[in-house]
Amino acid sequence: MWPAPAHTYPLAPLAWALKSAGHEVVIATHPGGVETIASMGITPVSVCDIDSMPIPMGPGRAYEKERADLAEITAALEALGFDADDPDREHWDVYSQYYLPAQWDFAPWKGDPNEPLPFLDGLVEFTKAWQPDLVIWDACLPAAAVAAKVAGAAHARWWTAPDVFCRSIDKFKELTSKPGAPELPNPAVETVRAAAERYGVEIDDELLWGQWTINSQPTEIGPEVSANVVPMRWVSYSSQQPMPDWLYPVPERPRVAVSLGLSERAFMEGGWDHIPVLLNALSELDVEVVATLDEQQLAKVEQIPENVRVLPFVPLDQLVPTCSLLIHHGGVGTVMPAILNSVPQLLVDFVGHSIRANPSGAARLARSRYSLGPALARFTLAKGAGLVLNVAEPDAAVMREQIRRVLEEKSFKENAQRLLKEINSVPGPAEYVKILEQLTLDHQS
Repeated sequence: MWPAPAHTYPLAPLAWALKSAGHEVVIATHPGGVETIASMGITPVSVCDIDSMPIPMGPGRAYEKERADLAEITAALEALGFDADDPDREHWDVYSQYYLPAQWDFAPWKGDPNEPLPFLDGLVEFTKAWQPDLVIWDACLPAAAVAAKVAGAAHARWWTAPDVFCRSIDKFKELTSKPGAPELPNPAVETVRAAAERYGVEIDDELLWGQWTINSQPTEIGPEVSANVVPMRWVSYSSQQPMPDWLYPVPERPRVAVSLGLSERAFMEGGWDHIPVLLNALSELDVEVVATLDEQQLAKVEQIPENVRVLPFVPLDQLVPTCSLLIHHGGVGTVMPAILNSVPQLLVDFVGHSIRANPSGAARLARSRYSLGPALARFTLAKGAGLVLNVAEPDAAVMREQIRRVLEEKSFKENAQRLLKEINSVPGPAEYVKILEQLTLDHQS
Protein backbone atom coordinates (compact mmCIF):
# COMPACT_ATOMS: atom_id res chain seq x y z
CA MET A 1 0.00 0.00 0.00
CA TRP A 2 1.04 3.58 -0.66
CA PRO A 3 2.17 4.69 2.83
CA ALA A 4 -0.57 7.08 3.85
CA PRO A 5 -3.49 6.49 6.23
CA ALA A 6 -6.00 7.67 3.59
CA HIS A 7 -4.86 4.78 1.39
CA THR A 8 -4.50 2.16 4.11
CA TYR A 9 -7.48 2.68 6.42
CA PRO A 10 -10.18 1.88 3.82
CA LEU A 11 -8.58 -1.56 3.36
CA ALA A 12 -8.86 -2.48 7.06
CA PRO A 13 -12.44 -3.90 6.97
CA LEU A 14 -11.62 -6.16 4.01
CA ALA A 15 -8.31 -7.26 5.56
CA TRP A 16 -10.11 -8.21 8.77
CA ALA A 17 -12.88 -9.98 6.85
CA LEU A 18 -10.23 -12.10 5.12
CA LYS A 19 -8.51 -12.85 8.45
CA SER A 20 -11.85 -13.76 10.04
CA ALA A 21 -12.46 -16.22 7.20
CA GLY A 22 -9.17 -17.94 8.00
CA HIS A 23 -6.88 -16.36 5.41
CA GLU A 24 -3.36 -15.09 6.11
CA VAL A 25 -3.11 -11.36 5.46
CA VAL A 26 -0.11 -9.05 5.40
CA ILE A 27 0.24 -5.54 3.99
CA ALA A 28 3.50 -4.69 2.25
CA THR A 29 4.58 -1.07 2.25
CA HIS A 30 7.38 1.47 2.52
CA PRO A 31 8.79 1.77 6.08
CA GLY A 32 6.89 5.03 6.43
CA GLY A 33 3.60 3.12 6.42
CA VAL A 34 4.45 0.34 8.89
CA GLU A 35 3.19 2.05 12.05
CA THR A 36 -0.21 2.85 10.50
CA ILE A 37 -0.73 -0.75 9.37
CA ALA A 38 0.32 -2.18 12.74
CA SER A 39 -2.18 0.12 14.47
CA MET A 40 -4.93 -1.56 12.42
CA GLY A 41 -4.07 -4.96 13.86
CA ILE A 42 -2.75 -6.21 10.50
CA THR A 43 0.80 -7.51 9.99
CA PRO A 44 2.95 -4.96 8.13
CA VAL A 45 5.86 -5.93 5.89
CA SER A 46 8.52 -3.34 5.11
CA VAL A 47 9.98 -4.23 1.73
CA CYS A 48 12.79 -1.69 1.49
CA ASP A 49 15.15 0.20 3.75
CA ILE A 50 14.00 3.65 4.80
CA ASP A 51 17.34 5.11 3.67
CA SER A 52 17.26 3.47 0.24
CA MET A 53 14.70 5.88 -1.17
CA PRO A 54 13.12 9.18 -0.13
CA ILE A 55 10.06 9.17 2.11
CA PRO A 56 7.17 9.37 -0.36
CA MET A 57 5.65 12.78 -0.77
CA GLY A 58 3.41 12.15 -3.78
CA PRO A 59 1.68 15.22 -5.18
CA GLY A 60 3.89 17.65 -3.28
CA ARG A 61 7.11 16.46 -4.95
CA ALA A 62 8.44 18.69 -7.71
CA TYR A 63 9.28 16.12 -10.44
CA GLU A 64 10.11 19.01 -12.75
CA LYS A 65 11.27 16.99 -15.77
CA GLU A 66 8.44 14.49 -15.45
CA ARG A 67 5.84 17.24 -15.18
CA ALA A 68 7.35 18.96 -18.21
CA ASP A 69 6.92 15.72 -20.19
CA LEU A 70 3.31 15.50 -19.04
CA ALA A 71 2.72 19.13 -20.01
CA GLU A 72 3.89 18.33 -23.55
CA ILE A 73 1.56 15.33 -23.70
CA THR A 74 -1.34 17.43 -22.43
CA ALA A 75 -0.63 20.12 -25.03
CA ALA A 76 -0.63 17.49 -27.78
CA LEU A 77 -3.95 16.10 -26.51
CA GLU A 78 -5.38 19.62 -26.45
CA ALA A 79 -4.44 19.95 -30.11
CA LEU A 80 -6.51 16.81 -30.72
CA GLY A 81 -9.57 18.51 -29.20
CA PHE A 82 -9.08 17.75 -25.49
CA ASP A 83 -10.14 21.14 -24.16
CA ALA A 84 -11.31 22.37 -20.78
CA ASP A 85 -14.98 21.73 -21.63
CA ASP A 86 -14.44 18.00 -22.16
CA PRO A 87 -16.09 16.08 -19.28
CA ASP A 88 -12.98 13.89 -19.05
CA ARG A 89 -10.58 16.83 -18.66
CA GLU A 90 -11.10 16.93 -14.90
CA HIS A 91 -10.12 13.26 -14.65
CA TRP A 92 -6.99 13.86 -16.73
CA ASP A 93 -5.90 16.88 -14.68
CA VAL A 94 -6.27 15.03 -11.38
CA TYR A 95 -4.53 11.93 -12.76
CA SER A 96 -1.62 13.69 -14.45
CA GLN A 97 -1.01 16.40 -11.83
CA TYR A 98 -1.87 14.55 -8.64
CA TYR A 99 -1.83 10.77 -8.85
CA LEU A 100 0.97 10.18 -11.36
CA PRO A 101 3.50 11.98 -9.11
CA ALA A 102 2.38 9.67 -6.29
CA GLN A 103 3.15 6.69 -8.53
CA TRP A 104 6.57 8.09 -9.46
CA ASP A 105 7.70 7.84 -5.85
CA PHE A 106 7.92 4.08 -6.39
CA ALA A 107 7.88 3.60 -10.18
CA PRO A 108 10.07 6.18 -11.95
CA TRP A 109 8.75 7.83 -15.09
CA LYS A 110 10.56 6.35 -18.12
CA GLY A 111 12.90 4.61 -15.69
CA ASP A 112 15.89 2.43 -16.52
CA PRO A 113 15.18 -1.26 -15.78
CA ASN A 114 18.89 -1.75 -15.04
CA GLU A 115 18.82 0.79 -12.21
CA PRO A 116 17.83 -0.32 -8.68
CA LEU A 117 14.12 -0.11 -7.87
CA PRO A 118 14.28 -0.51 -4.07
CA PHE A 119 10.59 -0.85 -3.31
CA LEU A 120 9.82 -3.12 -6.25
CA ASP A 121 12.88 -5.31 -5.73
CA GLY A 122 12.00 -5.82 -2.09
CA LEU A 123 8.37 -6.54 -2.93
CA VAL A 124 9.30 -9.10 -5.59
CA GLU A 125 11.69 -10.80 -3.19
CA PHE A 126 9.00 -10.98 -0.51
CA THR A 127 6.17 -12.21 -2.77
CA LYS A 128 8.38 -14.92 -4.26
CA ALA A 129 9.26 -16.10 -0.75
CA TRP A 130 5.80 -15.76 0.85
CA GLN A 131 3.88 -17.07 -2.20
CA PRO A 132 0.53 -15.30 -1.81
CA ASP A 133 -2.51 -16.58 -3.70
CA LEU A 134 -3.79 -13.05 -4.21
CA VAL A 135 -2.12 -9.63 -4.32
CA ILE A 136 -4.42 -6.63 -3.85
CA TRP A 137 -2.45 -3.59 -4.94
CA ASP A 138 -2.97 0.12 -4.45
CA ALA A 139 -3.62 1.99 -7.71
CA CYS A 140 -0.81 4.39 -6.74
CA LEU A 141 1.62 1.42 -6.67
CA PRO A 142 1.20 -0.06 -10.17
CA ALA A 143 4.56 -1.87 -10.03
CA ALA A 144 3.03 -4.19 -7.42
CA ALA A 145 1.20 -5.91 -10.28
CA VAL A 146 4.63 -6.91 -11.61
CA ALA A 147 5.48 -8.54 -8.29
CA ALA A 148 2.20 -10.45 -8.38
CA LYS A 149 2.93 -11.75 -11.87
CA VAL A 150 6.44 -12.80 -10.90
CA ALA A 151 5.04 -14.75 -7.94
CA GLY A 152 2.29 -16.35 -10.02
CA ALA A 153 -0.44 -14.81 -7.86
CA ALA A 154 -3.83 -13.52 -8.91
CA HIS A 155 -3.94 -9.76 -8.56
CA ALA A 156 -6.57 -7.08 -8.11
CA ARG A 157 -6.24 -3.32 -8.23
CA TRP A 158 -7.61 -1.48 -5.19
CA TRP A 159 -9.09 2.00 -5.36
CA THR A 160 -11.66 3.87 -3.31
CA ALA A 161 -12.44 6.91 -5.46
CA PRO A 162 -13.47 7.70 -9.05
CA ASP A 163 -11.14 5.76 -11.33
CA VAL A 164 -9.35 8.69 -12.92
CA PHE A 165 -6.41 6.36 -13.66
CA CYS A 166 -8.17 4.08 -16.11
CA ARG A 167 -10.57 6.73 -17.43
CA SER A 168 -7.68 9.06 -18.30
CA ILE A 169 -5.85 6.38 -20.24
CA ASP A 170 -9.07 5.30 -21.95
CA LYS A 171 -9.42 8.92 -23.10
CA PHE A 172 -5.73 9.07 -24.05
CA LYS A 173 -6.19 6.02 -26.29
CA GLU A 174 -9.34 7.47 -27.83
CA LEU A 175 -7.61 10.73 -28.75
CA THR A 176 -4.34 9.24 -29.97
CA SER A 177 -6.17 6.74 -32.20
CA LYS A 178 -7.52 9.58 -34.33
CA PRO A 179 -6.19 9.67 -37.92
CA GLY A 180 -3.02 11.71 -38.08
CA ALA A 181 -2.58 11.82 -34.31
CA PRO A 182 1.07 11.95 -33.17
CA GLU A 183 2.63 9.03 -31.32
CA LEU A 184 2.66 9.95 -27.65
CA PRO A 185 4.06 8.02 -24.68
CA ASN A 186 1.28 6.35 -22.69
CA PRO A 187 1.67 7.68 -19.10
CA ALA A 188 0.47 4.45 -17.48
CA VAL A 189 2.84 2.35 -19.58
CA GLU A 190 5.85 4.62 -19.11
CA THR A 191 5.35 4.61 -15.35
CA VAL A 192 5.42 0.82 -15.08
CA ARG A 193 7.77 0.01 -17.97
CA ALA A 194 11.03 -0.12 -15.98
CA ALA A 195 9.52 -2.52 -13.46
CA ALA A 196 8.01 -4.75 -16.13
CA GLU A 197 11.17 -4.94 -18.23
CA ARG A 198 13.32 -5.55 -15.16
CA TYR A 199 11.37 -8.76 -14.45
CA GLY A 200 10.38 -9.76 -17.98
CA VAL A 201 6.67 -9.12 -17.52
CA GLU A 202 4.48 -8.19 -20.49
CA ILE A 203 2.74 -4.83 -20.28
CA ASP A 204 -0.93 -5.28 -21.11
CA ASP A 205 -4.23 -3.99 -19.81
CA GLU A 206 -4.34 -6.71 -17.15
CA LEU A 207 -1.01 -5.53 -15.74
CA LEU A 208 -2.12 -1.89 -15.80
CA TRP A 209 -5.61 -2.32 -14.35
CA GLY A 210 -5.48 -5.62 -12.51
CA GLN A 211 -7.27 -8.84 -13.37
CA TRP A 212 -10.14 -7.04 -11.68
CA THR A 213 -10.56 -3.78 -9.76
CA ILE A 214 -12.06 -3.51 -6.27
CA ASN A 215 -13.78 -0.16 -5.83
CA SER A 216 -16.03 0.76 -2.94
CA GLN A 217 -17.77 3.67 -4.63
CA PRO A 218 -21.28 3.37 -6.10
CA THR A 219 -21.00 2.23 -9.70
CA GLU A 220 -23.54 4.85 -10.81
CA ILE A 221 -21.18 7.73 -10.17
CA GLY A 222 -18.78 6.73 -12.94
CA PRO A 223 -16.72 7.45 -14.82
CA GLU A 224 -17.16 4.41 -17.02
CA VAL A 225 -13.85 2.61 -17.50
CA SER A 226 -12.53 -0.30 -19.52
CA ALA A 227 -11.23 -2.00 -16.36
CA ASN A 228 -13.16 -4.95 -14.91
CA VAL A 229 -14.69 -3.43 -11.76
CA VAL A 230 -16.14 -5.75 -9.10
CA PRO A 231 -17.58 -3.33 -6.50
CA MET A 232 -17.54 -3.75 -2.73
CA ARG A 233 -19.50 -1.74 -0.17
CA TRP A 234 -17.53 0.80 1.83
CA VAL A 235 -17.17 0.25 5.57
CA SER A 236 -15.71 3.19 7.50
CA TYR A 237 -12.47 2.85 9.43
CA SER A 238 -10.15 5.48 10.88
CA SER A 239 -7.42 5.65 13.48
CA GLN A 240 -8.57 4.09 16.72
CA GLN A 241 -8.51 6.24 19.82
CA PRO A 242 -10.62 6.51 22.95
CA MET A 243 -14.09 7.90 22.38
CA PRO A 244 -14.35 11.48 23.74
CA ASP A 245 -16.41 11.68 26.93
CA TRP A 246 -18.44 14.58 25.51
CA LEU A 247 -19.65 12.60 22.48
CA TYR A 248 -22.54 10.91 24.30
CA PRO A 249 -25.27 11.42 25.21
CA VAL A 250 -26.17 13.10 21.93
CA PRO A 251 -27.41 16.63 22.64
CA GLU A 252 -31.09 17.47 22.17
CA ARG A 253 -30.29 20.29 19.77
CA PRO A 254 -28.75 19.29 16.40
CA ARG A 255 -25.03 18.54 16.32
CA VAL A 256 -23.22 19.84 13.23
CA ALA A 257 -19.75 18.56 12.25
CA VAL A 258 -17.29 20.62 10.22
CA SER A 259 -14.50 18.54 8.64
CA LEU A 260 -12.37 20.04 5.89
CA GLY A 261 -9.89 17.21 5.35
CA LEU A 262 -6.52 16.10 6.71
CA SER A 263 -4.84 15.95 3.28
CA GLU A 264 -5.94 19.51 2.54
CA ARG A 265 -3.89 20.74 5.50
CA ALA A 266 -0.75 19.13 4.07
CA PHE A 267 -1.13 20.05 0.41
CA MET A 268 -3.20 23.23 0.45
CA GLU A 269 -2.31 26.74 1.53
CA GLY A 270 -4.53 29.80 1.60
CA GLY A 271 -8.20 29.75 0.81
CA TRP A 272 -9.36 29.48 4.43
CA ASP A 273 -10.88 32.95 4.57
CA HIS A 274 -14.39 31.53 4.63
CA ILE A 275 -13.91 29.78 8.00
CA PRO A 276 -14.56 32.85 10.20
CA VAL A 277 -17.70 33.53 8.16
CA LEU A 278 -18.85 29.91 8.44
CA LEU A 279 -18.34 29.88 12.21
CA ASN A 280 -20.20 33.17 12.45
CA ALA A 281 -23.10 31.67 10.50
CA LEU A 282 -23.20 28.69 12.85
CA SER A 283 -22.93 30.86 15.98
CA GLU A 284 -26.43 32.27 15.53
CA LEU A 285 -28.13 28.89 15.13
CA ASP A 286 -29.41 26.67 17.92
CA VAL A 287 -26.90 23.92 17.19
CA GLU A 288 -23.84 22.32 18.76
CA VAL A 289 -20.84 22.46 16.42
CA VAL A 290 -17.81 20.16 16.40
CA ALA A 291 -15.15 21.55 14.05
CA THR A 292 -11.98 19.60 13.26
CA LEU A 293 -9.69 22.47 12.30
CA ASP A 294 -5.99 23.16 12.77
CA GLU A 295 -4.02 26.34 13.44
CA GLN A 296 -3.63 27.45 9.82
CA GLN A 297 -7.36 26.98 9.20
CA LEU A 298 -8.15 29.04 12.32
CA ALA A 299 -5.55 31.75 11.66
CA LYS A 300 -8.13 34.44 10.83
CA VAL A 301 -10.70 33.42 13.44
CA GLU A 302 -10.64 36.10 16.14
CA GLN A 303 -12.92 34.30 18.59
CA ILE A 304 -14.40 30.79 18.67
CA PRO A 305 -18.20 31.02 19.13
CA GLU A 306 -19.61 29.58 22.35
CA ASN A 307 -21.51 26.80 20.56
CA VAL A 308 -18.41 25.59 18.66
CA ARG A 309 -16.02 22.94 19.96
CA VAL A 310 -12.72 22.94 18.03
CA LEU A 311 -10.38 19.94 17.92
CA PRO A 312 -7.64 19.03 15.44
CA PHE A 313 -9.11 15.55 14.86
CA VAL A 314 -11.99 13.29 15.83
CA PRO A 315 -12.51 9.91 14.09
CA LEU A 316 -15.46 10.41 11.77
CA ASP A 317 -16.78 6.91 12.41
CA GLN A 318 -17.25 8.06 16.03
CA LEU A 319 -18.45 11.60 15.37
CA VAL A 320 -20.75 11.38 12.35
CA PRO A 321 -23.34 8.95 13.82
CA THR A 322 -24.14 11.61 16.43
CA CYS A 323 -24.64 14.41 13.90
CA SER A 324 -27.59 15.92 12.07
CA LEU A 325 -25.40 17.59 9.42
CA LEU A 326 -21.85 17.26 8.08
CA ILE A 327 -20.14 20.25 6.44
CA HIS A 328 -17.11 19.00 4.52
CA HIS A 329 -14.69 19.23 1.60
CA GLY A 330 -15.90 16.30 -0.53
CA GLY A 331 -13.20 13.69 0.16
CA VAL A 332 -14.33 10.07 -0.07
CA GLY A 333 -13.23 9.32 3.50
CA THR A 334 -15.59 12.06 4.69
CA VAL A 335 -18.52 11.58 2.32
CA MET A 336 -18.88 7.86 2.98
CA PRO A 337 -19.33 8.04 6.78
CA ALA A 338 -22.10 10.58 6.16
CA ILE A 339 -23.80 8.30 3.62
CA LEU A 340 -23.48 5.25 5.86
CA ASN A 341 -25.18 7.12 8.70
CA SER A 342 -27.86 8.85 6.57
CA VAL A 343 -26.49 12.26 7.55
CA PRO A 344 -27.31 15.16 5.18
CA GLN A 345 -24.34 17.12 3.87
CA LEU A 346 -23.15 20.58 2.89
CA LEU A 347 -20.23 20.48 0.46
CA VAL A 348 -17.72 23.32 0.72
CA ASP A 349 -16.73 24.69 -2.69
CA PHE A 350 -12.93 25.07 -2.46
CA VAL A 351 -12.45 27.66 -5.21
CA GLY A 352 -9.95 29.84 -3.37
CA HIS A 353 -7.25 27.27 -2.63
CA SER A 354 -3.80 26.86 -4.14
CA ILE A 355 -1.77 23.67 -4.15
CA ARG A 356 1.33 23.74 -1.94
CA ALA A 357 4.62 22.90 -3.76
CA ASN A 358 2.78 21.89 -6.91
CA PRO A 359 4.12 23.68 -9.98
CA SER A 360 2.29 23.75 -13.33
CA GLY A 361 -1.43 23.18 -13.33
CA ALA A 362 -2.02 24.14 -9.69
CA ALA A 363 -4.97 26.43 -10.32
CA ARG A 364 -6.71 23.97 -12.62
CA LEU A 365 -6.10 21.14 -10.18
CA ALA A 366 -7.46 23.17 -7.29
CA ARG A 367 -10.65 23.73 -9.23
CA SER A 368 -11.04 20.14 -10.36
CA ARG A 369 -10.05 18.24 -7.23
CA TYR A 370 -11.20 20.58 -4.51
CA SER A 371 -14.29 22.36 -5.80
CA LEU A 372 -16.94 19.96 -7.02
CA GLY A 373 -14.29 17.53 -8.25
CA PRO A 374 -15.11 14.54 -6.06
CA ALA A 375 -17.68 12.62 -8.06
CA LEU A 376 -19.04 10.89 -4.98
CA ALA A 377 -19.94 14.23 -3.46
CA ARG A 378 -21.66 15.29 -6.68
CA PHE A 379 -23.53 11.99 -6.70
CA THR A 380 -24.68 12.60 -3.13
CA LEU A 381 -25.97 16.08 -3.96
CA ALA A 382 -27.70 14.82 -7.10
CA LYS A 383 -29.59 12.38 -4.89
CA GLY A 384 -30.92 15.32 -2.88
CA ALA A 385 -28.97 14.49 0.29
CA GLY A 386 -27.28 17.90 0.56
CA LEU A 387 -26.34 21.26 -0.94
CA VAL A 388 -23.22 23.14 -2.04
CA LEU A 389 -22.05 25.73 0.47
CA ASN A 390 -20.65 28.56 -1.62
CA VAL A 391 -17.52 29.95 0.04
CA ALA A 392 -16.10 31.73 -3.00
CA GLU A 393 -17.95 34.85 -1.83
CA PRO A 394 -18.66 33.97 1.81
CA ASP A 395 -21.80 35.48 3.27
CA ALA A 396 -22.85 34.47 6.78
CA ALA A 397 -26.56 35.10 6.15
CA VAL A 398 -26.56 32.94 3.00
CA MET A 399 -24.61 30.17 4.71
CA ARG A 400 -26.92 30.31 7.74
CA GLU A 401 -29.97 29.88 5.51
CA GLN A 402 -28.43 26.91 3.69
CA ILE A 403 -27.52 25.25 6.99
CA ARG A 404 -31.03 25.85 8.33
CA ARG A 405 -32.59 24.38 5.17
CA VAL A 406 -30.64 21.15 5.33
CA LEU A 407 -31.32 20.76 9.04
CA GLU A 408 -35.05 21.55 8.91
CA GLU A 409 -36.34 20.35 5.52
CA LYS A 410 -37.25 16.66 5.84
CA SER A 411 -36.41 15.86 2.22
CA PHE A 412 -32.64 16.00 2.85
CA LYS A 413 -32.79 13.38 5.62
CA GLU A 414 -35.22 11.22 3.63
CA ASN A 415 -32.98 11.34 0.56
CA ALA A 416 -29.95 10.48 2.68
CA GLN A 417 -31.81 7.42 3.97
CA ARG A 418 -32.70 6.34 0.43
CA LEU A 419 -29.07 6.76 -0.61
CA LEU A 420 -27.96 4.47 2.20
CA LYS A 421 -30.32 1.74 0.96
CA GLU A 422 -28.71 1.96 -2.49
CA ILE A 423 -25.21 1.71 -1.02
CA ASN A 424 -26.18 -1.32 1.08
CA SER A 425 -27.23 -3.26 -2.02
CA VAL A 426 -23.53 -3.90 -2.80
CA PRO A 427 -21.72 -6.77 -1.00
CA GLY A 428 -19.84 -5.70 2.13
CA PRO A 429 -16.37 -7.00 3.08
CA ALA A 430 -17.63 -10.20 4.78
CA GLU A 431 -19.71 -11.16 1.73
CA TYR A 432 -16.93 -10.06 -0.59
CA VAL A 433 -14.51 -12.67 0.76
CA LYS A 434 -16.35 -15.42 -1.15
CA ILE A 435 -16.18 -13.33 -4.31
CA LEU A 436 -12.43 -12.88 -3.85
CA GLU A 437 -11.92 -16.58 -3.24
CA GLN A 438 -13.63 -17.50 -6.51
CA LEU A 439 -11.93 -14.77 -8.54
CA THR A 440 -8.56 -15.84 -7.16
CA LEU A 441 -9.15 -19.45 -8.23
CA ASP A 442 -10.23 -18.24 -11.68
CA HIS A 443 -7.12 -16.09 -12.21
CA GLN A 444 -4.21 -17.89 -10.61
CA SER A 445 -1.37 -18.84 -12.95
